[in-house]
Amino acid sequence: MYKKNTALSVAVSLALGSLSVAPIVAYAEEEVEKLQKMKVTGSRISRVEMEEAEPVQVLSSDYIENTGLVSLGDVLNQIPGVGGTVQSSSVNNGSDGAATVNLRGLEAKRTLVLVNGRRMVNGGTGANASVDLNMIPTAMVERIEVLKNGASSVYGSDAVAGVVNIITKQDYEGFEVNVKQGATSKGDGQVTDVSVLAGSSSDRGNITFSAGYSEEKKIMAGNRGFANTDIQHDGQGGTYVGGSSATPWGYYDGKTFGPEGSNSLRDFSAPDDLYNYAPDNYLKRPSERMYLATQGNYLVAENDILGPVTASFEALYSNSKSNYLLAAEPIFGAFQGYSPISADNEFNPTGADITDWRRRMVETGGRNRSFESDTARFVFALDGEFSNGWMWDTSFNWGKTKTNQLESNVFMKDRVSNAVGASANGQCLDSAGTVIAGCVPMNVFGEVSQAALDYATFTRQDSGYNQQQIFDFNVTGDLFEHEMGTVAFAAGYQTRTEKGGSQPDALVVLGNASGNAESPTEGSYSVDSFYGELLIPILSDVTLADYLEAKVSARHDKYSSFGGETTMGYSFLYQPVEDVLFRGTYSEVFKAPSIAELYGGSAESADVLTDPTGQDSSGRSQFPVFYGSNEELKPEEGHTASLGLVYSPSFVDGLSTTVDYWQIELENLIDNIDPQLMLDECATSGKYCDKISRFANGDIKSIDARLTNVGKLKTDGLDVNLRYAYNFDPMVLSLNWENTYVFNYDLTQSDGTVEEYNGKFISDQIGLFSKFRSTLNVGLAQDAWRANWTTRLIDGVDYELPGSDKETYDFSVPTVVYHDVSAAYAFDNGITLSGGVNNLFDKEPPLILDTISANTDTTTYDVGGRYFYANLNFKF
Repeated sequence: MYKKNTALSVAVSLALGSLSVAPIVAYAEEEVEKLQKMKVTGSRISRVEMEEAEPVQVLSSDYIENTGLVSLGDVLNQIPGVGGTVQSSSVNNGSDGAATVNLRGLEAKRTLVLVNGRRMVNGGTGANASVDLNMIPTAMVERIEVLKNGASSVYGSDAVAGVVNIITKQDYEGFEVNVKQGATSKGDGQVTDVSVLAGSSSDRGNITFSAGYSEEKKIMAGNRGFANTDIQHDGQGGTYVGGSSATPWGYYDGKTFGPEGSNSLRDFSAPDDLYNYAPDNYLKRPSERMYLATQGNYLVAENDILGPVTASFEALYSNSKSNYLLAAEPIFGAFQGYSPISADNEFNPTGADITDWRRRMVETGGRNRSFESDTARFVFALDGEFSNGWMWDTSFNWGKTKTNQLESNVFMKDRVSNAVGASANGQCLDSAGTVIAGCVPMNVFGEVSQAALDYATFTRQDSGYNQQQIFDFNVTGDLFEHEMGTVAFAAGYQTRTEKGGSQPDALVVLGNASGNAESPTEGSYSVDSFYGELLIPILSDVTLADYLEAKVSARHDKYSSFGGETTMGYSFLYQPVEDVLFRGTYSEVFKAPSIAELYGGSAESADVLTDPTGQDSSGRSQFPVFYGSNEELKPEEGHTASLGLVYSPSFVDGLSTTVDYWQIELENLIDNIDPQLMLDECATSGKYCDKISRFANGDIKSIDARLTNVGKLKTDGLDVNLRYAYNFDPMVLSLNWENTYVFNYDLTQSDGTVEEYNGKFISDQIGLFSKFRSTLNVGLAQDAWRANWTTRLIDGVDYELPGSDKETYDFSVPTVVYHDVSAAYAFDNGITLSGGVNNLFDKEPPLILDTISANTDTTTYDVGGRYFYANLNFKF
């Protein structure tokens, strides 16, 4: 195949960029040799070299170690190519206990996660659409290949924003123990991580075993000054300490007893009487993880037809425990469907029914929900080489995640209504004055007794699962030689079945629990896929074309849920002269609807709406709207494109750079349509009238706002990498600078309006979209020691507050820069001591008003502060 060893071979080291800066030159040479006959993420063609048109960033195990982080999700979400929001231990309110990655800010469900080139089962609370990275042990990771380009023509659905391929350690020999300890400078957020790795080889194969345990302890919002109060905008350019009108001392038709505990009601005064719920929340959730993993390979046979046949397997069991803690349950009386406090309630001092009542139920100690997930994964594979040199492989891949959730002290609406109804002599009475058996009156004007809590609350139990089963067969090889090179191909077949379900507690399904009602989800789909790639060298060793190749990939996926989808991919590599390489790709992509989007059921909501058609004469302001899944959904479709330059000047040893322009466009996004928009459009254009069901007299019966295919998304930007390594004996200086500039991120709504996300914080649910993110890593290494300095920059953004005057008040977030340092020393006896400090200058996250918690974006910024860690590795 290709013969040059300049710009194109430098692309290898750039793909291996983001390595630890330590023994970087030796590592790159060793890694290139080791990877010579492996497939690159983004292609199924096995090649002698690793040069590819697709832009791939690789994070080595040394790089991961130097971050001091124990979660792959935290590691991946520090790279510049991410955006939006994710699940992580920094998510408290809204957590599902998982950790995800979000390339290009397109949501985690549009980033495909692989393990050793094969799909990983999804994780979370059940019927999920993304992989839980907590289930993949860090100690087993050799490297992570991040393809920052769409690849549906190779991998099928989900590979829209890119692909994260986690490669585990293969053919390991020896035994090692690794122990890591860390904590913040405030003495909290302690981390303990212990793992063992063992492996043995023979002439015919290898077996590797790993086990580990990791614990991350909590950080309370009350222990950080930026998060221990709820900060709100006052509408006049200033801020004030806010809070909730659901207070421990109560809110009763505009009156309160006040925090001073007075026995007489007085007018409620905001913000003075608001309750500060912020300190009672986790800022960083505690978690525990343990895993057992083994993998191996064995040369089972050699014959003239199939060649050397190797059997291999991977087995993994992971357990993850986590929990969130929110401030105690706020009950908002009639607004949440509770009965008024009866005038005949024995604790009611007003002598009148109280409809608008609110109270913070602090006696429960807070809303604490625990998550426990178990993941099992097994892969069995065979691979070999036909007598003609073509390589083949086949595999069976099975995985399942089961999740259980528990939350104590959840209130039952009917029982709370009983307990605040009429009562006398410690007994609840119904409308006829009959004693309600077992009911204990609730004193929401003072302290709620434990007996009343025992009657009115229950322990919520939810469960869920995700299951995956895949069989595939692949073949790759050289078709024929011609004067410009070798024409190569890959082809294969795959059949995949996905199942998932989530079962909320029965009382939650019935709508009789505090919080929103939820529907159970249960469903499955299967997909059969045929795919192929063709690589054609076009020119070689001619004037202005040292090398030129083109590659075409195609894939057809037949889904049981919606039908067929065919995607194509095209790419080229062009090296006009020795020091310069151009590369480009164009790929059709799609995202299939998930199980939850297809089979998640529906929920009724009473939305405040107006009917501009004038047909509804009922005088109502609220109308029944049905939200939820839709079995008629079609896939999201679009394309990605990239055009790049690799430059490695021969007159500067060790210097190389890449510049890649990228673009992603999607349409038919799976989303809800605003029911008010449906009514407006029905009145003006007749659109969406079929979604509005009416009685014979024209009154609205219901509105169908279930998920549908609507809207478009477009984003583009530039990735720039600069890499330099210089050996000035006896030390090696290394530099790696990774940058992502986003030019546009536009979301077209169902009514055709365009919302610009780029350079803005949108919301806790949607996330933060910086125009520029950058990571600079500089280091020195000499034989047994290495030292690294990393700088991470997140460009500032703007945001808007509901009801604010944008021209008068400018809400902006400044640019934030973090500095991390690390060092390591390897002793002669096989012991390596390493450690470091993350967020060296203890940078606090910037203030963002009107967030759910912590007054900032907890998934983007470091909320723990300065963090120290030390790592001890024993090799035997």
